[in-house]
Amino acid sequence: MMYMRNWLAAAGITALSALASGASAEDGKPGEELVVYTGTGIPTDFADALVAPFSMHMQEKYGVPVHVRTVPGAIPTVWAQLQTEWPNPSGDVYWLYNQNIRAGIDLGYWLPLQDKFTREEWASFDQGAMKTLNTRGYSAPIEISAWVLVVQNSLPDGAVTSVGDFAKTEFAHRITFDSALSVGSGYNAIAAAAAIRGDDWHTWFQNGQFNEEAARPAFELVGKWAANALTLTQGSGSIRPLLRRGESLISAWWWHNAVEELRAGTAVHIVEPKEGVVALVQSGPVISSKTKNPIAAVEWAKFVHSAEANAIAQKVGYLNKLPRAGESASPQWQEFSSKAKLLWVDEFRDAMLDPAYNEKVLDLYNRVVIQGQ
Repeated sequence: MMYMRNWLAAAGITALSALASGASAEDGKPGEELVVYTGTGIPTDFADALVAPFSMHMQEKYGVPVHVRTVPGAIPTVWAQLQTEWPNPSGDVYWLYNQNIRAGIDLGYWLPLQDKFTREEWASFDQGAMKTLNTRGYSAPIEISAWVLVVQNSLPDGAVTSVGDFAKTEFAHRITFDSALSVGSGYNAIAAAAAIRGDDWHTWFQNGQFNEEAARPAFELVGKWAANALTLTQGSGSIRPLLRRGESLISAWWWHNAVEELRAGTAVHIVEPKEGVVALVQSGPVISSKTKNPIAAVEWAKFVHSAEANAIAQKVGYLNKLPRAGESASPQWQEFSSKAKLLWVDEFRDAMLDPAYNEKVLDLYNRVVIQGQ
């Protein structure tokens, strides 16, 4: 699957009829403040870097220097908070997992994004990524996330070649990977285990039922890795210090975060697992249908996908951000993706996180991986 395209700059806006912090859409003026939930890690850094140029953009276009208040936080927590707060959400725009966005569509949580672009502008998004994203025009693809191994330079070349090396006794209690009970990236280890074993994960999900017997061998392999781990991490905030202190010899992490760690001077290198690099398409932000500032919310969602934002993304290290027609991906991503054997797991993630299966998936994960039963 190829998602390396170039993009055209986006422009234009459709006015919405709602109050916007003292200004109405009919007046053609946005409100002065916008609340944006940004997730964690690089996307938050990216959003923070957009605040000032977006304010300038809104000043030039509307005469209102809209201030964006970014709110970082783990996506599962933000999604749960949104559901609790509804129909009076505290945010105007949200950065969420693809499956959260799909679930929110049917609940009436979002404003459609597609009709805020011209047909030509919308077509400039990578159409393969758009199809994989499958958010029905409520959001657009923004990145490809690739899961690699980050290895201390103290280990010789060739000492680590596979996620399966997590089971090696010489790495006992010196490896980390994310827990599926904490973050979405925790499912990556299960996908990698299925790939190593050669399992067909489609057999795990049949007619709305989760086939525990079929899935158990892959979960048991992940359980062996967990038993050998220093800890099961909960995203970048827990991975980074363990790498920097040298406590973790090998950590499974997103490629773009690993590149930033190299830039920061941490003595590590990136290994692409020989069984394939787990990879998936991620969605850009969605607009709350209850936003108090609809004009600014639409403009922000579009600005995130603009040519100006693409340039800012590369400056802040958001190197895996997807380009649109007319622009280029970062040189680092072009080099990496041209060589890496990408193992696409979008459908796998969708199935694992499907409400029809997820409770049973996590129950098996807890029993086999966490408790070792």
